[in-house]
Amino acid sequence: MPIRIGMISLGCSKNLVDSEVMLGLLIENGFEITPDEKKADILIINTCAFIDDAREESMDAIVESIKSGRKRNRKLVVTGCLAQRYSDLLKKKFAGKIHAILGTGDFPEILLACKSALEGKHYLRVSETSSYIYDHLTPRLQATPSHFAYIKIAEGCDNCCSYCVIPQIRGQFRSRPIESILAEVNSLVKSGVKEAILIAQDTTYYGKDLANGTDLTLLLKRLISSSDIPWIRILYAHPEHVNEEFIKLMAEEDRICSYIDLPVQHISDDILKRMGRMTTGTEIRRLIDKIRSIIPDITLRTSLMVGFPGETDEQFDELMKFVEDVRFDHLGVFAYSPEEGTKAWDMRQQVPDTIKQERVSQLAELHEQIADEKRRSLIGREKTVLIDQADEANNQGIGRTQGQAPDIDDVVLVSGNVRNGEFMKVEITDTMEVYDLVGEVIQ
Repeated sequence: MPIRIGMISLGCSKNLVDSEVMLGLLIENGFEITPDEKKADILIINTCAFIDDAREESMDAIVESIKSGRKRNRKLVVTGCLAQRYSDLLKKKFAGKIHAILGTGDFPEILLACKSALEGKHYLRVSETSSYIYDHLTPRLQATPSHFAYIKIAEGCDNCCSYCVIPQIRGQFRSRPIESILAEVNSLVKSGVKEAILIAQDTTYYGKDLANGTDLTLLLKRLISSSDIPWIRILYAHPEHVNEEFIKLMAEEDRICSYIDLPVQHISDDILKRMGRMTTGTEIRRLIDKIRSIIPDITLRTSLMVGFPGETDEQFDELMKFVEDVRFDHLGVFAYSPEEGTKAWDMRQQVPDTIKQERVSQLAELHEQIADEKRRSLIGREKTVLIDQADEANNQGIGRTQGQAPDIDDVVLVSGNVRNGEFMKVEITDTMEVYDLVGEVIQ
């Protein structure tokens, strides 16, 4: 019988693409994939280690998997960011219980790791620097619904934010060639994908390491002219690298979702400087004003960090006022997490955890009110909705507009003659508590 592989993929969509590549490589070499961990001969945990909560989730998954796998002698392989940062700790803490450890640039060796585990050997490969990035010829098992897929257009990061370990974990920024991305998107379209979600640590930095003026705008123009993908969504746009040409192209092209994920982190000039961010509060406000003047119906998402070392009550109040003024459509807020090896690790004036959590709650509560008002303003409007889940027997489903990214945003609860993976014209009729929308298919 073929060896069965189970996979737990934690963290972001960029990590999910790595998981899909690992599964694709294993299938190509005769392994069988099972969604049931209890039936797996080998369990792979692709971990995250971006902040404390992510590390804790990854460690909990490892501990639980070791417990549940004892009876059937299941082998355990740990990959991803936690493996890259803490391979020595994992080896020591789980000696003999983790059978293979692969770093973020070493997951193409998943076949060797799994074979070694089955032979009772312990496989460790964590490269200090990584140059690997998959291409359109790399085997990949799509783990998302068949009608949308994440496409990693670059790997690594050259930004030097003082709180972030991603450059240490993922290496320097490296872009995929346009032709490789285009070939992958065209292949996905043939398989039924209708929404291509472009991701990287910083999508708007795309092409800076390539020649001939290659950038995100040029990539988007090529995708529009040389593929039939109906929706293109861009995530993780750094405020410093969003330019007017990109904004105007989004305004002109209906196939590029009018949606920008713009993680600004803060608005206080002092905090931004200490964070190592190269934009000022004034520049951030001007950029948002420019985006909205060119694309009036744009959906804006942001991420904010509170409790950064030295953040005063006045600076937090400035952030609250910014959120109140700008009225983002979607907002994620998290507390600063000290990361060993970063510039912010030993900064003075660390903010107590209790104050951090209070500030998270205050910002979240403020945005709930804003989000509720924004959702209610959509009642009576017609929207194109891509159906992610359809219960055709009961005439109901769950879908998303261009202003809703999968997994991180709210959804539309749709009634009527819905079809899975199809675009439907929907009238928004109501809202659910705080976030989700309710709509009916327009016949």
